[in-house]
Amino acid sequence: MSRNNDLQNQFRKNICNEIFAVDKNIRFVGIVNSEGEVIEGGFRKGIEPLLDQNEEQDMYLQSLSNISFFQSFSEKFGSVDYLMIRQKKITMITFPYRGEIICISASSQSDIDRIRDETVKIILL
Repeated sequence: MSRNNDLQNQFRKNICNEIFAVDKNIRFVGIVNSEGEVIEGGFRKGIEPLLDQNEEQDMYLQSLSNISFFQSFSEKFGSVDYLMIRQKKITMITFPYRGEIICISASSQSDIDRIRDETVKIILL
């Protein structure tokens, strides 16, 4: 069982690293569990979070809630591929992923469409 967990953790770590490699303007990549805890990933080295830890936790819980809400319409609209929120300083993309979510935040200078498209390729492998 422990070997399985080690493989799963390494797999998650690889996904986060691959997404970070897509664009140098990606600030954060994290895999978040159903309790809103970041179980893999984090901020790019040298990047300071814009939110404190409690605000971050609230944001991840809201992201989970948003994904769940829109997934409730899947029968009529189809499955949720991702949710994107663009704000002045950052853009955040949230992808449903194996019962968890992948959260990405990138600076406003990033090519968010490319980040989205490359992330889809990475998580579908």
